Order: sequence, then C-alpha cells, then structure tokens
Amino acid sequence: MAAARPNLRTIADRLGLSVTTVSRALKDGPEVKPDTVARVKATAAEIGYLPDARGVMLRTGRTMQVCSILYSHEVGDYGDPGFLAQVESLAQGLDQAHYSLVVLAQTSEEDPLEPVRRVHMQRMADAVVFSRTTLQDIRAKYCLQYDFPFVSFGRTELLTPHAYVDHDDEQAAYDAIKRLLNDGHRHIAMIDPPEKLSFFGYRKRGARRAMVEAGLDPDSMIWMPSQLSVRAAREATLQLFRRHPDTTAWVCASQMTMIGALEALPELGLDTVRDGIGLVGFGGMPFRMLSKQKLAYYYQPQRRVGKVLSDHLLALLDGTPAEDLQTLLPYRRIDDLAAFRDGDDL
Repeated sequence: MAAARPNLRTIADRLGLSVTTVSRALKDGPEVKPDTVARVKATAAEIGYLPDARGVMLRTGRTMQVCSILYSHEVGDYGDPGFLAQVESLAQGLDQAHYSLVVLAQTSEEDPLEPVRRVHMQRMADAVVFSRTTLQDIRAKYCLQYDFPFVSFGRTELLTPHAYVDHDDEQAAYDAIKRLLNDGHRHIAMIDPPEKLSFFGYRKRGARRAMVEAGLDPDSMIWMPSQLSVRAAREATLQLFRRHPDTTAWVCASQMTMIGALEALPELGLDTVRDGIGLVGFGGMPFRMLSKQKLAYYYQPQRRVGKVLSDHLLALLDGTPAEDLQTLLPYRRIDDLAAFRDGDDL
C-alpha cells in the first residue's frame, strides 16, 4: 500500500500545532512567530510536503503555474542557448513559492498572440512571460485588456505601465559605437533582426546618438538584416562584405550572430587582428573564445534575467503594482572572452 501523501495535518501532528498555524506559517503570516515559521518550513522540507495544486485551485482559482512562451528558433540547434539558462533560473525562482513553470513553444509561422490567448482562455497558468517585444506589442495589449498577469522580457511603449525586465540596449550600443569610432572606424555595420523588435530600436537609437555626438552622419551606418541564428548571421556577413567591402567594423545582435560572423571570416579572407576588423557581440551566455580573433562582448547573464523575472512574477501575483516592477539591467563589456571563469556568469 502506497504511503499517504504528506499534508498540513502531517506537519501539524508532528509539531503539535494547529493546521491553521501551519498553513499561516507556510505563507509567512505575520501573526506566526518567526521561530515557528522556521520549524514549520524545515519540517515541510524534511517530509517532502507540497501544496495540493488541485485543492489550491479549488480554493483560490489559481493553477500555481506560470507559463513562459519561447520563440522556437531560440531553442533550436541554431538558436540562442541563453534562453535555456533563463528558463532554468526562472523555474528555480518560482519553485521557492511552490509555483511550477510551463514552457510553451511558439513557431515562426504562428501568430504571436495565439499562445498567450490559449494560456489565458484555457486557464493553463496564473501568469505568462514572453520575449521579442515590439513597441506596440499585441500580447501586452491583450493581457492588459483582460487583466491577465504578465512580465515581458523586453519593453514596449504602451501608455499603460506593465511589468518588464530588459537589457539597457541603448546605452550598450552607444558605448560600442563610440569605442569603435575612437578606434578609427568609420564604415560600421549593424547586423540585426529584420523584425521591428523593441531592443533593435533602442540599439539603433544608441548607435545613432554616438554617431551624432562624433559629428558624423548616422545614416552612413550600414544596417544588415539577419535572423538570430549562426547560419543566418554567417550568410548575412558574407553578403555584407560583398556589398560593402570597405566595412571595417560590425556590431552583432546576439552571441549566435557573433559566432556566425566569425564563421564567415575565413571565407572572406579576413582576420580581426591582422586586418583591424572591429567585431562586437551581445549575449547572455559565458563561454571562452578559443579563437584568437579579437572582439568585444556585451554580456548580461540570462540566469540573472531569469531570477529577476521570477521575482517580478511572484511580486505581481502578490499584488505589487506593475509600475513598481520594471527593471533595466546594464550590460558588462568584456574585451577578452578567455577571461570567463566559473562563477563569472552570476
């Protein structure tokens, strides 16, 4: 006969407390003494207690689940592995409050609103997380319209405030272009996704600001579209130099874009050190560059992003106003990828 599943009564009987006290202690109720809260939580962990999700849903209407919607290309063979680190960190943060993370993939052919609508209408989760935001994001509009809790990884320019976590792409692009200009580069290209994603707009704004401050025409920069994958970036880089052979520097949208650009170098007969090519990338995964090519990497660990996302989600579900849950994370510039060591991504 299978052992009975631990419940609130199990903890109460073991500690000589009432079920009500145990329930309040697990929720950090202010009416329960701190030492009692600690004892209850320690016993709950010892016996493997988990709230009954069905019971919680019947009592509160909550599923105790959060859904993260990932664009499928970002988790494929040629996608960005940084999002996997983000998902792991997000799940760990939610788990502390007994929430489970559900991951839903959105295909490239699918309407981006459809997964969000499905999660909401089918009550699959209590809140949703999505990325690849646009300035007038239809998913954010939908969630705001139906008062469905969400935190976006990326900003919008909607008038109604909402919770988000984002990178400071404008400042990073400004810094990257300014340094390239100081190094003498005048023919600079940016390899970015063709969609009207918010982060691209912020990066373009920062890049143009650096050009204007240097007294240069911002329209002289080359904008080369490319999907966020190694294969696409490699082809875009080859096309870029065939069309603009005088280009001396390029700024890549992601670490996958940067790797694709590096793969194109041998076919172009170029070397960043020998030919003085300026190469800049953005990313969220730590890795040691075994290549001897010279590059600059603007780094934001995706594990940190996942932690902030989980903090914002739990606070939002606990009633914190959305306008108080808006975080802009700065990048850290790394000029030597060989400098990455264990723990550097925390």
